[in-house]
Amino acid sequence: MASSTELYRWKIIYRNEILHSPSSLKLISETRILWHVSSHGWGHAARQRELIRVYRLKCPDSHITVASDVPRWFWDGSEIDSFIPGSPSPIAVEKDGDIDLKTTQLHFQDFILKSYDYLKTEVAKQHDLNPDLVITDIDPLPVKAAEINSIPALGISNFTWDWIMKEMFPDLREEAKLIADMYHHATYLKLPPGPDHSPFHSAIDVPLLRGGPRGNPEKVNKLLPPGRICLVALRELPPGVELSIPEGFTAVSSLPKPVHHLCHNITHSELSGAGATFADLVAACDVVVTKPGYGIVSQILTMGKRAVLFTGRKFPEEECLLSPLLCRSGTSLIDIDGTASTQSEISKVMEERCPAPVQSNGSEAIVEIVHLLST
Repeated sequence: MASSTELYRWKIIYRNEILHSPSSLKLISETRILWHVSSHGWGHAARQRELIRVYRLKCPDSHITVASDVPRWFWDGSEIDSFIPGSPSPIAVEKDGDIDLKTTQLHFQDFILKSYDYLKTEVAKQHDLNPDLVITDIDPLPVKAAEINSIPALGISNFTWDWIMKEMFPDLREEAKLIADMYHHATYLKLPPGPDHSPFHSAIDVPLLRGGPRGNPEKVNKLLPPGRICLVALRELPPGVELSIPEGFTAVSSLPKPVHHLCHNITHSELSGAGATFADLVAACDVVVTKPGYGIVSQILTMGKRAVLFTGRKFPEEECLLSPLLCRSGTSLIDIDGTASTQSEISKVMEERCPAPVQSNGSEAIVEIVHLLST
């Protein structure tokens, strides 16, 4: 018996007068997903890329369109079927490694003023793509458009933008409520760690989601210099911070260009050429120097890595992300406005007991929900 999705597609084909050519009339069973990924940092993209990888293993015949402003090369090897620009969203704007509150507020208010026009564009885009399911991490427009188009939708994240904006700009609570209303139609797959907040009509707590695959250090052995490895997982160093590392360590980064002159940089193309990913670098390193973002924090936790983190940013999510790290050994914090030495903090965490890996099956749990909802 055909599913409701198949019958719906049959009606679309019929309405388009393919009935006049009976030999071409057929039921379409391919599941089509429109997968929106925020461009606020690459942690959103890393965890969704991992979800897509796991989902394709379970549902190889699905058709996935990723909508994101994260660079196209980031999705190489993820087996997505098509890639389109992302949608406008009230994201936090960064400058010099911290949140630029003034620019973020102006961007947020501008988004609210133009939201009706943005929504019309998003509704039309979904109508043309005709997905069976819309997923977002965690832009609000796709959810509201899905409601208008009568398409089921999922939000996957550890926070929502209405909460972020309300925390940063208490005087704009009414504007934040407009964002909350956009989310209401969908189901929220709520990741830890995050605030106890949900603007969605229903929410499901899911396990920690790794910001990438499990990681295999052997895949990057030939790319790494000998000795201990300090992975600098930053797109830029905080202003005034001079990277220094203990003797016997080599600093390694993985960017289009090195984050610092001391770093041995391994580009994305070099990783791909070795059949490796950034997660393999995390698995191979002895300590990570970074700032708290969901993608890298989840990898540090699930791989049991020592870490030195720059803190003190104005982003409300930071406190949530630091919570599970502060409950374990092998973690040190450096305030971005302080004077602590990266060299001394690396030495400090290396003297501490190596933290135990945190077990998680977030990707498997979420993929099962996506599969059930999309079929």
